[in-house]
Amino acid sequence: MKSVSVILLLAFAIGNANAQNNRQLINWFAGADIVGTANSESELPSDAMVREFELSANAHIDHIWEGTLTLSKHREPGQEDDPPAEVHEAFVFSNSIVEQGHLKLGKFFLGVGRLNRFHRHDWAFTNAPYYHEQFFGTEGVKDTGVEYSKLLSTERYINLTLGLTNGREFVHSHDHEHEEETSEHGAAHVPTHYARLSSFKEFSTTEGLEYGLNYIGRTDSEGIKYSYAGVDFVYKNRVRRFVDTLAQFELWQRSTTHDSENHKDLGAYLYLEKGMNQNHSFGFRLDYFKPDSEEHDEEESHDHEHGLEVENELYTAGFSYIYTNSEFLKTRFTVSRSEGFVVEEEEVGNTKASLQLVFSIGAHPAHLY
Repeated sequence: MKSVSVILLLAFAIGNANAQNNRQLINWFAGADIVGTANSESELPSDAMVREFELSANAHIDHIWEGTLTLSKHREPGQEDDPPAEVHEAFVFSNSIVEQGHLKLGKFFLGVGRLNRFHRHDWAFTNAPYYHEQFFGTEGVKDTGVEYSKLLSTERYINLTLGLTNGREFVHSHDHEHEEETSEHGAAHVPTHYARLSSFKEFSTTEGLEYGLNYIGRTDSEGIKYSYAGVDFVYKNRVRRFVDTLAQFELWQRSTTHDSENHKDLGAYLYLEKGMNQNHSFGFRLDYFKPDSEEHDEEESHDHEHGLEVENELYTAGFSYIYTNSEFLKTRFTVSRSEGFVVEEEEVGNTKASLQLVFSIGAHPAHLY
């Protein structure tokens, strides 16, 4: 309750400051993500809640640096305790220190993959694919350190991103009862290090394709070595003021090494969206997850939040209807079906329906492509 009061007080102070002095040149943003979920499988919770609320400020610090501060409060379905507000991101960045380069210092979401480079309320769908929750958490990987990006070629638009963070946080989840390789468990043996090599192909002024190769490595405080290799792409074709066609794909493999044993898990999703006009669009997503069978024999793969098992393979297909009232307000209804969960040694499926309302006020930071 105290954290809610703090957020409301900050929101009031922000509005008052903006009204009194626009010359501050501070861009304030507040956003909320409200989600209602119903599951056919009783082991999975059905709930309706404000899933997250964010309050963010961005401004030039001086002629070289800009700064971003984000305070966030999150809640996940079935989470009994009321989590406190947290410092979501706090970093400085500059495009001036190195020519055609970008330097970021502080706490931020790692610049790898597709989903991990966006806050969850900006995703093209409501919930993360199952593999993403297992590998990276319900949102993504954030940590404290440094990230450097460099445009290697302007003709072919080849961009290299390198990062090094302290490794104290990795799986970003707000349900602390079921965290696996999670935050604040002591200093990592090897800090988190990552790289992304990406390119962009422009077909026209309204149509383009971005694709990338990704790697993340780390060794946690218990000496378990993790490495992640992934590919991603996104294709967009914009017609007038709306996205006519969107195709988004990621494929990741996680390798875990401990006591001379190595296990590999594989996950992917493909999302397609067709816009009918400025207000109406439809989406379709296919997800896939395959845990290491030998690892499962020794220690079964559990759902990151709810303890469900996946023994062999998990498949999910989902359909969405999206109503976009404006760039500041969006409603999304999704129905999906998953096959491959195991409850009490029996394989079961789950049908999920979710209704999401996302809205924002203030100056939203510029979106990535």
